[in-house]
Amino acid sequence: MHVLVLDVDSLRPDHTSTYGYELETTPNIDRIAADGTVFSTAYATNSPCMPSRAALISGRYGLSNGVTTHGPRGRVLQSPHVWEDQRYTPEWWTLPELFFNERIRTVAVSSFPRHPAPWFYHLWHEFYNPQEPTGKRESFQTPRAADVADLAIDALREHATDDTFVYAQFWDPHTPYKQPGLDDAEGSAEYPLPPHPTAETIEEHQTWDRWRSAPRQGIESRADLADVLAKYDNEIEYVDEQIGRVVDALEAAGIYDDTLLVVTADHGEEFGEHGLYSEHWSTYEGTQRIPLIVKPPADAEPAVSRVDTPVTNVDIAPTIADYAGLDVPGRWQGESLRPLVESTAENPREFVVVEHGLYTAQRAIRTAKWKLIRTYHAGLWEDELATFELYDLEDDPWEQQNLVDARPEVVAELREKLLRWVDEMGGVSTDYLKETARTGPAGLRWAKR
Repeated sequence: MHVLVLDVDSLRPDHTSTYGYELETTPNIDRIAADGTVFSTAYATNSPCMPSRAALISGRYGLSNGVTTHGPRGRVLQSPHVWEDQRYTPEWWTLPELFFNERIRTVAVSSFPRHPAPWFYHLWHEFYNPQEPTGKRESFQTPRAADVADLAIDALREHATDDTFVYAQFWDPHTPYKQPGLDDAEGSAEYPLPPHPTAETIEEHQTWDRWRSAPRQGIESRADLADVLAKYDNEIEYVDEQIGRVVDALEAAGIYDDTLLVVTADHGEEFGEHGLYSEHWSTYEGTQRIPLIVKPPADAEPAVSRVDTPVTNVDIAPTIADYAGLDVPGRWQGESLRPLVESTAENPREFVVVEHGLYTAQRAIRTAKWKLIRTYHAGLWEDELATFELYDLEDDPWEQQNLVDARPEVVAELREKLLRWVDEMGGVSTDYLKETARTGPAGLRWAKR
């Protein structure tokens, strides 16, 4: 069996045609979705890049694995035990370690080496960082999706007759939304715009001078916002074309049907819904909501087309292990999504929890209806974020009406659930997110330079 994970940076699901966007931005991801299951309410349990991918490959929450931010605090993947030898027992294996130790070929194509994350590079048989033909890396932040696709295709062809686990991470459509031929994209008067931010809100944003604020991003009107979204959507179309090349290569090699294919993202992107533009900085929906599509191999049970119950990317590793027939390490905290893919069974989870630790320090709990955000450090917003925010996502999906004072009984109930979850999932004496809040989010320091 072949396993292929396509991890697209900063991809908002509501800007993909797969998730109902009115522009056809992702026809190739749509092809994959037609053969699999679309999880309509999927979240990155930790954001941004390093914490999200730590959760993905470890099968554990940041509260347990210790990676809740970028920089030095993200260098070590923790275990709740201090003894070095226990880290290397099967109970603690990461996803690539699990395949590696089963002697299944593991290949990663990623721009991630710009981060000090040795835990991410551990025990891949092959690890490729996209480079120019000269051997000089084009940029530490902007490897081209075409180069990622080329390397992934080479790996899939080379190992077409072997069991393999291939992970391909696309930097696009991460800001600055610049790739060859994409810089001239502009939005028209008819460009599809979300309801928020409104023209009045954008006008209010002109008085704010901070990292990624409207004045610093050159956004003075809804027309300017349309231009930004056009560039972002163009990047999405570009990376989708490259994903199409990868799918074509699978089909040409005769291994598409035999492949478990997962499409996801590390986080989304915000466009002024809460004051910052082209950034992923909070636990609001724009940042934490991600696409998640699972196409099972043909010999598995047929997939249902859509699952609406909330899930997170901590579930991806156990899902892959389940389909591959591998024992799930005992310390993983995610749940296999295979039962949801193969039937309309209810998700046993009552809620999901998400965190952000780079530009703010926030933890949020999300049920089918409610979302409670706890801010431990306001970061880029200094003292302007409320300690608690409560949103009714059924009536207010854009999180504009804070109901914390109007519904104290809901706040109390969700706070209790969140505290209990922290006790159950942490397993360590240190709350890593609170430690980030104590010293100040790393992104706050470099954003103020």
